[in-house]
Amino acid sequence: MRFITGIILVLSFVVGCGSGDAPGTKHAAHSLEIEEEMAMEMDTEMDAVDPAQNMSLYQVSSEWTTQNGDTVKLRALAGRAQVAAMAYTSCEVACPRIVASMKRIQEEAHSRDVGFVIISIDPERDTPEALKEYATKMDLDESAWTLLTGEPDDVLELAALFGVRYRKMADGEFAHSNIITVLNRQGRIVYQQNGLGADLTAETAEFVSSM
Repeated sequence: MRFITGIILVLSFVVGCGSGDAPGTKHAAHSLEIEEEMAMEMDTEMDAVDPAQNMSLYQVSSEWTTQNGDTVKLRALAGRAQVAAMAYTSCEVACPRIVASMKRIQEEAHSRDVGFVIISIDPERDTPEALKEYATKMDLDESAWTLLTGEPDDVLELAALFGVRYRKMADGEFAHSNIITVLNRQGRIVYQQNGLGADLTAETAEFVSSM
């Protein structure tokens, strides 16, 4: 188990999740290969989290809009553990893998006391309507899944709290960290998964099951 004490948060960039080219198997495989190489290169960056500084994310005052058009604050998620990630809906490579990992965690955790949250890093394109369409496309049960979009400055603030880096590239896509975060019922970070390997996801599912 990797509890928050001693967790090393690796801020590993990956390549942009999409491309101006038509999507294809060859292109996706090449993008995934580059993505994994770049993540490995960044694996030594970052400082350990100081548990004393591990504030509740539910203290932030920003407002967010859900896939159903509701305006909420993060504290609306309190009361059950949450598995969260920052991604965006037009991503073609890394983000679908993030969602797949989260769905595996949901399947293996076998708990109704766990919610799942995706926060968009592309609020310009990820309107509530786009989030709703994405939830349908990815078969995300809205009783467990919340998709959020917000103001760019609020997205930056939350990314800093999660330890996620992202950068918009010339083609309009994003390079970003692949981090899945587990929050306890009070909104504090208790676990983070850096990367999208099957073994890492299994460890995260095991941790969530133990909560």
